[in-house]
Amino acid sequence: GGRVAIASLAALLVAVLGFLAGGAIQGRTLATERLADEVVTDHLRSVAATHPYDVPSSSSHEVKPWFAGRIDFAPVVPGDRGELRLLGGSLGYVLDRKAAVISYALRRHHVTLLAFPREGIASLDRVPPAGAPLRISRRGFTVALWSAGDVAYALVSDVEPAELGRLADDLAAETRRGPTSG
Repeated sequence: GGRVAIASLAALLVAVLGFLAGGAIQGRTLATERLADEVVTDHLRSVAATHPYDVPSSSSHEVKPWFAGRIDFAPVVPGDRGELRLLGGSLGYVLDRKAAVISYALRRHHVTLLAFPREGIASLDRVPPAGAPLRISRRGFTVALWSAGDVAYALVSDVEPAELGRLADDLAAETRRGPTSG
């Protein structure tokens, strides 16, 4: 009798813990999808803007210093690489926090890199502090999320997902190395 009761209780406990863990994972997934939806909207807003850049420049040495004093963190602003061309930067918001919006062109595609404070964004708990960025497809766009220290980055575009993934890997490596001098 006692063993059966203990075994039943143990099975119930495992089931409850499994359910709670599943709920936590599901909650993080929904939060991550909400974050991805938000950055896709930010990307579309940037693409549709009449004056998309507060600082139109193809030089990361002009775009990066422009953010100083306008936001309270220092994003890495990657420059041109291959067919990716820097177009400029502007201020935006991600989840009601000020963000650096860095705009690029890749052939005929718009590519947006958003940088924003990571702290307090629960959905970023799923984003590994090292390794490959987390990729999510939303509304015909690919979003890649990663973090470098206290700064979170989101890369968004409608380019082919594998290509955006390779680009995100490169940019994540650069942002995690920190600003390069020169």
